Amino acid sequence: MRVRMKKLRNFVLTAFVSIAVLFLYSMWSNPIGQSSKSKLVARKDFLRKKTGIYSRNDQPLGSLLKEMGEKDFEYLRKERLYNLRKKCEKAQEAKLVKKNVPAKKLGHIIVNDQYKVLYCYIPKVACTNMKRVFLILTGKMNSTNPLALKSGDVHMKLDKHLKYLDSYPEEEVPEILRTYKKLIFVREPLERLLSAYRNKFTEKSPYFHKRFGRRIIRRFRNGYNGSQEILGNDVTFLEFVKYITHPNTIENEGYNEHWAHYSALCHPCHVQYDFVGKYETIDEDVNFVLKDLKIDQLIAFPRRNATYQKSKTKDQLESFYSTIPKDLLGKLWKIYHTDYRLFDYPYPAVLEKFLAPEEDV
Repeated sequence: MRVRMKKLRNFVLTAFVSIAVLFLYSMWSNPIGQSSKSKLVARKDFLRKKTGIYSRNDQPLGSLLKEMGEKDFEYLRKERLYNLRKKCEKAQEAKLVKKNVPAKKLGHIIVNDQYKVLYCYIPKVACTNMKRVFLILTGKMNSTNPLALKSGDVHMKLDKHLKYLDSYPEEEVPEILRTYKKLIFVREPLERLLSAYRNKFTEKSPYFHKRFGRRIIRRFRNGYNGSQEILGNDVTFLEFVKYITHPNTIENEGYNEHWAHYSALCHPCHVQYDFVGKYETIDEDVNFVLKDLKIDQLIAFPRRNATYQKSKTKDQLESFYSTIPKDLLGKLWKIYHTDYRLFDYPYPAVLEKFLAPEEDV
């Protein structure tokens, strides 16, 4: 009888220890503390659907975001960083990125020493409003209302008040990168490309008309007569895409910052960013940053509708990209697919409509 009781106790003890070990392992291996892998997968799928650029169930992104709680956004923020770092590790293993980036290449990173924060600005990703925030943080503006700073002034005469990382002594840069909080905001790449075209070639923008518009028309307009006067203010989207995808532009001229790759502007595989914000969730992301820096009572970030009255670019994607031949659409994907993969954007629906879907994006 005693032997049976002893065996029973040993069996119960062994079973208990095994269950405890399995439970602790599952908790340790699960980044958000869920006890079931199926729950983790379901949670991940849920969040991808909630924050997808083009929801497959046709539910508007805005209404989906309202359903998300702070825990969802916390998971989402961690997911973005994890994805970026894993993709960078793979790129480094494949020797697709250089080992080091010199300080002179970090000219897109704005520095605020008081709050110990860095922000890499990317044109057409709410960078005007973000620069407004950083200008106010300098303490040199006469207002704490970002909209009181005119857009043109932000990029011209007020820019002198901002500090950029490439202006610091090279020996100080590594310590700043190590100790300061680092922010980057990105956007669906082909949507950003269209936004740049609309802003620079369909609106009043004399510099871009003269600097790029004239050149694009001379090279890519069918039937162009060399004796015709060129203003550069009527570039078509097809002509612009031909310019973007042309080997001479890619290999010799390079890209302007408004359509350059995220990796070329912000070096996300060299700078260990602490926060990845996205244009698609800009209000929620910026509000989190302001609270994290403890400046949310000082500055209210302008919502999109307060500063931009034109139709949304994402609503115009199909009408513009439908004018582009399939071979050029394929070239665009090859050019920008790295940005899609680094920042976990799905294969664009606008290409899926005209081309075969891409696997493993």
